[in-house]
Amino acid sequence: MAYRKNHKTFSESRKKKKRTKRSRQVFRQKLFLCTVMMGSVVFLSAAAFQKISDGQANKAENISKEGAEAKTAAETEVNEETEEPFINILEAESSEMTITWDAAFSESFFAGIASALNEETSALTEEGYSVAFLLYDLNTGGGISYYADEIYYSASVIKAPYVTWLVQTYPEMLMDYYSVIENTISWSSNSDYFTLINNFGKSGFNSWTAQLGSSDITLTDSSFGEITCRSFTRIWIEIYEYFMSGDETAEQFSSFFIGTENSCIYETLGAEYTVYSKAGWYSEGEGSYYTVQNDAGIVMKEDNPYILTILSDAYGELELLGDLVAAADQAHTALSDQEKVESSVHIQ
Repeated sequence: MAYRKNHKTFSESRKKKKRTKRSRQVFRQKLFLCTVMMGSVVFLSAAAFQKISDGQANKAENISKEGAEAKTAAETEVNEETEEPFINILEAESSEMTITWDAAFSESFFAGIASALNEETSALTEEGYSVAFLLYDLNTGGGISYYADEIYYSASVIKAPYVTWLVQTYPEMLMDYYSVIENTISWSSNSDYFTLINNFGKSGFNSWTAQLGSSDITLTDSSFGEITCRSFTRIWIEIYEYFMSGDETAEQFSSFFIGTENSCIYETLGAEYTVYSKAGWYSEGEGSYYTVQNDAGIVMKEDNPYILTILSDAYGELELLGDLVAAADQAHTALSDQEKVESSVHIQ
């Protein structure tokens, strides 16, 4: 359910944020690149140190020579391109930070990206929060995931797929329930959402999610449910395809998803790209399963659009979540700028 306790404070800060957004994005891009480079240096140094240590154990009198040789060998090894079969990020294991991409990159490059993203997740976990995310590149199927199978209470983020199912199945309903649908998406109105639920039920929606490969996302006794990043991203792929179908109803409907309430994805990236997103937030106190701050949507990033799903219990922490969004976007830039060949690396 959408809880609007901090709506006034958040709304009043929007204008100030937008004035400084571009400068902050430039700073974050520079910081991200520095972090990637530092992560790569640390990765190389660690590998070199291990080689040196092995040389000391085998032959102490030749430590200088063997250490130098080991460092050279380590640098060569980690910078060799990896020729492993590509794995779609939706199929990859995601117990920790996972990166897959249809390109031949060195392990040190991936390690630098993973290090920069881990800094942002650590900023949340150090404050006592949990977070999961999945970035899915719509061109390649590659991306980044972090605990993509962790279950979270959906809150109002579930309204996006429910209303999409409704409009896609019954296009005439957009006109018949225009304000009800707009309020459900744009302002996360619970009363309008319940009007739709009461009139159109849940069974059709549950069948639709099952057809999309997300049968674990259902509405039963409650009008909300539980979700994972992996399953929810599959549904957003369908939403993307519907929005991009050229259908007149879809084009009108998609406009409701721009600038939606409490979306950290829109607040962070909306000034630079077109962002279609829908957040969900609710608080029942610290440590409660029902305390969440979730967001999901499409970032229309020039020729490289992607879907980003973020689930967390970091209620009200839009700045921290926004930093994670920015880092994920910068990681996507670093990956998509590289030459595409068949390979992938799994970072854990």
